[in-house]
Amino acid sequence: MTTSFLLNEQLVQSNSDPITPLLDVLRNELGMTGTKQGCDHEGECGACTVLLDGQPVRSCLTPLGRIAGRSVLTIEGLGTEGNLHPLQSTFIEVGAVQCGYCIPGMLLASKALLDREPHPGRAQILSALEGNLCRCTGYTRIVQAVELAAQRLQNPQAALAPASRPIGGSALRSDSLGKVTGKAEYAEDIKMPGALHMLVVRSPHHHALLRGLDASRAANMPGVKRIITWRDIPNLNGFPDYSLEEPVLTPVGDTLRMRGAPIALIVAENEEQAAAAREALEMDIEALPYTFDMDEALKPGAVHIAGDGNELSRYAVQRGDLEGALRASGHIVEATFETAFLEHTALERESLVGRIDEAGRITVLGGTHQPHNQQRYIAEMLGLPLDQVRVIVPPVGGSFGGKQDPWPFAAVGLATYLLRRAVRLIYSRRESFDASPKRHPYRVQCRIAATNDGKLTALSARIDCNTGGYDGAGRYIPNYAVTAMGGAYRWRAVDILARSVYTNGPKSGQYRGFGTAQSTFALECALDELIEKLGVDPVEFRLRNCIGQLEDVFLGYPLLDTLGYAQVLKAVKPHYQQFAKEAESFNKENPGGSVRRGVGLSGMWYRFGKAGSLKVEAHAELAGDGHFIFYCSAPDYGQGTNTVMSQMAAEALGVGRERVEIVNADTGRTPNSDIQGASRATFFVGGAVKEAAAVLVLSIFDVAAELLDVPIERLVLMADKVAIRDNEHSVPLSEVAREFDRIGKSRRVSGSFDLTPQLPEQRPEYLPLFITGAHLADVRVDMETGVVKVLRVVAAHDVGRAVNPLDAAGQIEGAVVMGLGAALQEEYLPGLTDGISQYQLPTSSAMPDIQTILVEVPSRLGPYGVKGLGEAALLPSTPAIINAVSRAIGSRLRTIPATPERVLNAIRGRRP
Repeated sequence: MTTSFLLNEQLVQSNSDPITPLLDVLRNELGMTGTKQGCDHEGECGACTVLLDGQPVRSCLTPLGRIAGRSVLTIEGLGTEGNLHPLQSTFIEVGAVQCGYCIPGMLLASKALLDREPHPGRAQILSALEGNLCRCTGYTRIVQAVELAAQRLQNPQAALAPASRPIGGSALRSDSLGKVTGKAEYAEDIKMPGALHMLVVRSPHHHALLRGLDASRAANMPGVKRIITWRDIPNLNGFPDYSLEEPVLTPVGDTLRMRGAPIALIVAENEEQAAAAREALEMDIEALPYTFDMDEALKPGAVHIAGDGNELSRYAVQRGDLEGALRASGHIVEATFETAFLEHTALERESLVGRIDEAGRITVLGGTHQPHNQQRYIAEMLGLPLDQVRVIVPPVGGSFGGKQDPWPFAAVGLATYLLRRAVRLIYSRRESFDASPKRHPYRVQCRIAATNDGKLTALSARIDCNTGGYDGAGRYIPNYAVTAMGGAYRWRAVDILARSVYTNGPKSGQYRGFGTAQSTFALECALDELIEKLGVDPVEFRLRNCIGQLEDVFLGYPLLDTLGYAQVLKAVKPHYQQFAKEAESFNKENPGGSVRRGVGLSGMWYRFGKAGSLKVEAHAELAGDGHFIFYCSAPDYGQGTNTVMSQMAAEALGVGRERVEIVNADTGRTPNSDIQGASRATFFVGGAVKEAAAVLVLSIFDVAAELLDVPIERLVLMADKVAIRDNEHSVPLSEVAREFDRIGKSRRVSGSFDLTPQLPEQRPEYLPLFITGAHLADVRVDMETGVVKVLRVVAAHDVGRAVNPLDAAGQIEGAVVMGLGAALQEEYLPGLTDGISQYQLPTSSAMPDIQTILVEVPSRLGPYGVKGLGEAALLPSTPAIINAVSRAIGSRLRTIPATPERVLNAIRGRRP
């Protein structure tokens, strides 16, 4: 049966079954990959939104038969690069495009709104976008873009001009155009004719023994090319420096420690054939006792999962006389705080493709923070030299740490190696919920104390971190938990111990803030309890107790760089005073009312830089036509590193960004700039880009000086030429490039950013580089239902120097809403949560009014004074909101998320 319809004003025909979802017809048959899939055809995420006769519909739920003779508009038909729709232009201009995966659906939902309501109010916009999820932006910029587009449609005007200065101005993102037009190709969009489809056979149990595996019947199913088990792995079955004892594929005789643990890979001609073979695979699996509870796992005689008594690792810091400090205290708060498993829920699921490239290399394309590490893991698994493996990072639809996991890369690399064919692996959303890493749940038992005059004295904490069934870098978590627990405060004595504990929950791993947000929540909420006991101002208390620039931190060593904590606290102080006054007035005017207002404050510090190399490399090249190419590995998964690197390169060269090209995150073309996590990119890789630019300029001047017959000191680099200072003579850069080639000199140079000379002889395990921030939250609580609405947030962060203020603000806004989700609604329940419909993500209706304040306390070490930001922006959001709710209801919340039920229990005096 043929179905005819108008697609972007062109008549098209489809021979698919009429019950086929329109989304699949658009993507698989008609090649319109701008329409995205994020939720297993459940209609939950909105990424697949198209317009059907002008009305927004979920194309994943719309059968082909319903659209016969009708008109469909997809993102490809909204506007072109040379003729953008006003919505596409404004989304770019205001910074509404980060990872970009949700943007096609957002744009079409917005167009439908503006078509029917040319002058929408804020409430109408929020309502129209309610069904479209965004994990990056926090919705603020998207709403602003719709408002601006409505104005443009009524009063056409020129687009905003990009800032002229490479650094300091809000430069427009270099990759937004492809994302608003549907041209950007994410891994799932990459067309690879003849690619095989791979599915993973996973454990259905939380804990089990794999007793046997028979693939003979499944291997003979139609279309099946290979069943891959642990026996097929040529060399190393795992990645021990990342995750102890976690296999790529579980051998028969070993235990499966969580639901979703991988057993085998099925590779077939298409997904249906692979799924049939998966059902036919014969496995003998014995279910074993399991627990998600850390106390149960640590009991003597508990079911053994891994490690020594199910403990993976521990880290402790003890300084000063704790008991003496407690005796000298006038007020002590003792409390236990608990956090939940959290799911990253990046809108793009784990999607990868593998192929053999033109040089015969095993090549895997997919989203990751660390392409060179993934290259190494694949090579070690296969027993190959590094240069026979290549990893490329295409546009990535969000990560937040989740795509740091090496397992999918190993699986695709293995299948590509064994079959010598292109292979595609795309997780289902349920598979992503089962098998991808989560944020570690914490239980923090702490005591904090202060003198009667408000000086902090003692901090004692015992922190248990639930690492789930596998390590997943959880062995490093205790160090991060301890480091965050003390904050940027002055303590007489500390005694902090953190442990990473195995359970049969999902493996925990990198999640925005890696192990620090949970400790920050506990510390800042405990501090707020102490502040209430003292009856003092929360800002002044923190100012009084924050460490100075030259002091040792509680970890026992001095800071390596500037610390802007006092400055961010002072930045939020007037807002706190205003918010507190307004909340007090509201509550006085409504005594005994069903609605209460509360204001909460939280600070934070975050050790950025992680354990990566202190010497980071980037390359710079003079292209044959005279423009500049920079090569680095700082994957862009929505945070804007491609743009930032181009800005920093342009600044270093003294040219406009249009003269700079960035080649990023391709192990076949770029140097190893080390892992991009812990907000390393701008500081470390940006530093290497700056140094590479300086080396390139000297190399260009060396050649140009010969051509112009003048000393190097008299030369100046301009947009497309090298000129003699105070002279009309010059030589085009294209001619300089030809001279490089004539004399046999490489046009590509290397530069490195190296902090090693800055370190003391007795250096700590991790660099003492800290960034700070403070958030202020204004909330409304319904005392009868427990429902919380976050009204306003003020977020101040020390960024050192803002390379791109627009993007920096966007990162903070997204972090605020992600922290709101952790505070009030997000919780992954093992065995129960298997899709977005069961995981309560914040929607546009949850968006508070957010004011960002970029505080600039320049780094002494970072390029142009920059510091990190992206991960740290999340930390103060959750405790600020919880402190606000606790103050509103007059009772302390210590378990998150603070669901309505938990809020009501706290109001009624029953702690959850």
